Amino acid sequence: MISMQMIDIMKIKDISRKRVFYPLLFVILGGIIVFNVIHIVSPPSERVVAYKIENGWGFRILREEKVVIDQAFIPLIPGKNPFPTKRLALKTGKLVLTHLQQGIVPVIDFKDLRKIGVIK
Repeated sequence: MISMQMIDIMKIKDISRKRVFYPLLFVILGGIIVFNVIHIVSPPSERVVAYKIENGWGFRILREEKVVIDQAFIPLIPGKNPFPTKRLALKTGKLVLTHLQQGIVPVIDFKDLRKIGVIK
């Protein structure tokens, strides 16, 4: 037969487990929620960088320092023609990045190239 003292000890152990378990569970779930909110609120950092190549410039779009797009040559122009200036490479890259951020397919057309000043 189990004595009353043993039953009291078992109740105390059960209560002390609950006192530790529930606050710990609350802290873990709170941490998960905070992490997800921070991740959603602060989108990954994206940036455009220009780089020098033979006879001109190209651009890269980086997302958290990983290359997403590497464009060494002017799109739509036959052959391998680099951008003539760093400024034009960056302007084109920023337009592509804007398309990506808006959920638009990052395609450049002749109208865009004229507007930026890459072609006449």
